[in-house]
Amino acid sequence: MENHSTWTLVILVALAIFYLVFSQLYRKNRQNRWMAELQFLEFEQFDKDIRSPMVRLFFPLYQIEFLKLNRYLLSDDSEKIQKQFQIVSKLARKKEQRQEVCTIAFEHYVYEENKEECDRYLKEIDSFDNSTLQAHAHQLYDILIEHKTDNLPTMEQSFQKASPGEKTILAYLLAKQYRFLDQEKKAQYYESYLKKETSA
Repeated sequence: MENHSTWTLVILVALAIFYLVFSQLYRKNRQNRWMAELQFLEFEQFDKDIRSPMVRLFFPLYQIEFLKLNRYLLSDDSEKIQKQFQIVSKLARKKEQRQEVCTIAFEHYVYEENKEECDRYLKEIDSFDNSTLQAHAHQLYDILIEHKTDNLPTMEQSFQKASPGEKTILAYLLAKQYRFLDQEKKAQYYESYLKKETSA
């Protein structure tokens, strides 16, 4: 009887170890596959993979829906983006998740210049304890929604020292502000830079 109990315990421990190893390998494999599919814009294959019944066994629902959100953002599917933000927002129960969703939603809608949605998410961002995020969000809102140009001098200084990725964003914002001021030459300078970088 004692031997039987010992063997039962050994089998249960072995199964637990197998499950842990298998789940880690499965999760890593799936994540790598999804990232590659999104990177190379293989949306049909991504949709097929993310719908696999096994996925729900090994991944939290928030993570699955968040990945779908990224897929719709990359494919620029406006209708599905809006619906997916609603789905992910309901699933974002942790503070970090809520902040993550609000940040992505705000940045998406501010570049779309959608004031109604921006106001909604900016209000939530202001409720977080994150002054850096709040300052960044308000700067984008001032430029792209309210068409303010107060940030021009500091942004031009930042442009000179910025990394290539940062310069692309700054060039877009600088060009916008010079368009608001009807300064054609300055606007064209940054638009030309932007066109060159995005077509490279």
